[in-house]
Amino acid sequence: MLTKLYRKLIPKSFRIFIYNKFLGKILTFFRNFIVISKSKFYFLFGWLLPKTDKNMAYAFMGRYGITSYPYQYMLEYKKKIIKVEFDTIENLPYVCHNNRKLFFPASYNSEKIIKDYRNLIIEQDERSSHRYVRQYSELNGKTLLDIGSAEGIFALDTIDILKKVYIFECDGLWLKPLKATFAPWIDKVTFIEKYVSDLTNESNISIDDFLKDNAIDNLFLKMDIEGVELSALNGATNTLRNAKNINLSICTYHRKGDPERISMFISSLGFNYEFSNGLMYWGKRLSKGVIRCYK
Repeated sequence: MLTKLYRKLIPKSFRIFIYNKFLGKILTFFRNFIVISKSKFYFLFGWLLPKTDKNMAYAFMGRYGITSYPYQYMLEYKKKIIKVEFDTIENLPYVCHNNRKLFFPASYNSEKIIKDYRNLIIEQDERSSHRYVRQYSELNGKTLLDIGSAEGIFALDTIDILKKVYIFECDGLWLKPLKATFAPWIDKVTFIEKYVSDLTNESNISIDDFLKDNAIDNLFLKMDIEGVELSALNGATNTLRNAKNINLSICTYHRKGDPERISMFISSLGFNYEFSNGLMYWGKRLSKGVIRCYK
């Protein structure tokens, strides 16, 4: 009741200002109180405990605060200077990423863009638990299915060595920025505005159905789709069983138990796999971030 009244009486722009100034920090503290307390304990008394990944991750957060990437490398990015610019032709803000324009939604202010971009480059650091591949050269000559593309940084980093890119993204917020980002490579990039699932209908498509009239060799499937990765994998069973020279990079941190469920599913189809380094903090828990699969 109070939340509805607050949203009705206070303009959105002012609510955002309040959230960014202090309310967000207060809410984060109370929502993560148990984890914060646990992290402080591990920071103070971790020297008495085994040096496991979980113990060390909690100890890191006890010292530096709650973060999705509880490892020393992420501190290297804290003071990185990030400049937000504006493209008057596309009418969109962007940052210069490896000498290329990475566009963001028009509704994003500079503060949010800087925060989001810093997180993007942290998560794709070679030491990160969210890193999709060991080396980008693994995608050389492949067709990428970028499932859950969002801003498209992974495809942008590998665009020159890819044969073809299919970007699956149906969040209207990202469609215009994505098309602006990949305008120089429009000859090799195709956008699919549907959810990837285990069925095909007006708003969903399965990978098996999407690829039924296309070659299914030399593929790279990347999935980062907010916890429905296993459903999307079920809709790609025929492709995964029959494709040659195929690699997968699947996020496993969105749902509790996904590292076990997805690794079991992948193994049943004859894939070898490894997890990315370390752990991620997400959903008030620590989890393996990405499973990398090949056969």
